[in-house]
Amino acid sequence: MEEGSKLEETEWINAVLAGRREAFTHLVTRYQGMVYRVCVKITGESESAKDLAQEVFIKAYKALPSFRGQSAFSTWLYRIAYRTCLDWKRSNDREWKHRSSAAYTENDWVTSTTPEEEALQKETAAELDRSVNSLSEPYRSVVQMYYFKRRSYQEIAEQTGVSIKTVESQLYRARQMMRRKGEEWR
Repeated sequence: MEEGSKLEETEWINAVLAGRREAFTHLVTRYQGMVYRVCVKITGESESAKDLAQEVFIKAYKALPSFRGQSAFSTWLYRIAYRTCLDWKRSNDREWKHRSSAAYTENDWVTSTTPEEEALQKETAAELDRSVNSLSEPYRSVVQMYYFKRRSYQEIAEQTGVSIKTVESQLYRARQMMRRKGEEWR
């Protein structure tokens, strides 16, 4: 984020804290896309994501006095969005399990994968996990954010405080290191 826009953001936050609620609309406008994308990624549902995005901004507004500025506002807001969506997902999972506790037929337990395919998937996942965990920082974090948390280069750059080019470079180097490690383990 540019220095000028960060200063502008700080002014909006201070205005909201001073009682000018309308200043919060500037923050909503700036970050609604990011919050919505987080919600869609976690929920997989457009309508639920819209509802959750509104809930995130309500929570952020109420919690704004607790924002200390130790991290970027976008990072703080991202955490609220992430936690809100995870809570929603847990709640829906419990509801689904409760509704689906009826008697099952034999066909309900049929899967499309064979035991061999499942074993191969587990083995591949274990190898991938081992490879990622063998990376040193910052490569491990960047790989985890990009591939597992599905963050964009822009989001990773904002969260880590480096440029997008640095993120690209770190991902490239991490993939090279993982390839070399994979060859060593075979």
